[in-house]
Amino acid sequence: MRTPIVVAILLALVSLGGLVVPDAYARETAAWTAQAIGQDWFDLVIAAPWLVVCGVMARRRPTWKAILAGAYAYTIYELFIYAFGVHFNALFLLYCATLGSASFALIALIGEVPAQRGGKLAGGFLVGIGAVFGLLWLAEDVPALLHRTAPASLDETGLFTNPVHVIDLSFVLPLHVAIGISAWRGGALGTRYAPVVLSFGALMAASIGGMLVVMRGPGPVIAMMFVAATASALVLIRATLATWRPNAMPSVSR
Repeated sequence: MRTPIVVAILLALVSLGGLVVPDAYARETAAWTAQAIGQDWFDLVIAAPWLVVCGVMARRRPTWKAILAGAYAYTIYELFIYAFGVHFNALFLLYCATLGSASFALIALIGEVPAQRGGKLAGGFLVGIGAVFGLLWLAEDVPALLHRTAPASLDETGLFTNPVHVIDLSFVLPLHVAIGISAWRGGALGTRYAPVVLSFGALMAASIGGMLVVMRGPGPVIAMMFVAATASALVLIRATLATWRPNAMPSVSR
């Protein structure tokens, strides 16, 4: 499977470029630059190699297609932030190439993801994650709207809006809740795609934790992110366990 290798190489080049191109983040605030560098290190050391591992395993076990799809979704998420949250720089076309490649790869793969266990554990976990992070972002955004001010986090990043909040509130968190409810009920969408969202969530939480480690060393938020990543991975293993055993594919209710 060559596509995951191509996406992995592009993601690695984005990360390496951010670390070695002198003016890549020259126009960003100190806080936003620190986050970008932390993200670059994680993607170079963890995310890009993980895409290759997922690609190799997906050729051997169909259940890994869900995990690979989650890795593609993570790449798309990250490159949206680079493409729309970083000032125009020498890496812009590379951002576009990586974003486009990962997006088309996910579109091509998503129909091949096999039905898996999902279940109430995966469903409840996804709804909980969607609700918790939704409330966290709204706790910052709603008071700012009521007071007609900008959220405090924008002062650190120097951005007009927070791209993480935009993507999460528009797409990622509603998807968590919708897929979670479907998985809880044993529906087709939840049974098939809960592992994809769990794979995405595990990698995303680990990336945030890794980014914060690079930025400022150990701390409670970092520990929470790694706990969230571990919990997502454990629920993912439970959700995909049925497809690791012969003749154990669950039936899908519609």
